[in-house]
Amino acid sequence: MRILYYLERNPSSHLRKMQADLGLALGTLRYHLHSLEKQGKIASEKSDSFRYFFLVSKYSDLEKNVLKALYHKNTRKILMFIMERKSPTLKEIVGITEMSYASVRWHIDRLSDLGVVLEFRDGRYKRYNIYANADIIVRFLEDYYSDEWDSWSNKLVKKYLAISSEA
Repeated sequence: MRILYYLERNPSSHLRKMQADLGLALGTLRYHLHSLEKQGKIASEKSDSFRYFFLVSKYSDLEKNVLKALYHKNTRKILMFIMERKSPTLKEIVGITEMSYASVRWHIDRLSDLGVVLEFRDGRYKRYNIYANADIIVRFLEDYYSDEWDSWSNKLVKKYLAISSEA
């Protein structure tokens, strides 16, 4: 029951994170996850070097991909910046995230593979837009990453108020 409750509150978690959060031995956790998967209560998907666990039939494939993307803090940061800026270049993303070019490129490629971000050419630059339904991303940010959502939405409100007071 603890594992099901945990996955309801933390969808797309992977094995090591669940082990640390639940305080279970790795073998015990694997046994219970395997058992729950055989019972059809949970499902797992392998992506990159992680196996992500979800409650069965709660999420569509697109929602699962969004959750996989949001799981990583740097990927969340990139996604929120793309939503905020609308069509930023890779250079702009590197500047705001303070990550290396190669690291940002890896995250962008991953987002593109998951079908969450769309890369397009604008003259000599490549730009990035949210390809998945932005409402899904916002809902998951609010539900599962509320601290980051609160700080990001406060930042957007401050920007809006600054722009509207200038007008």
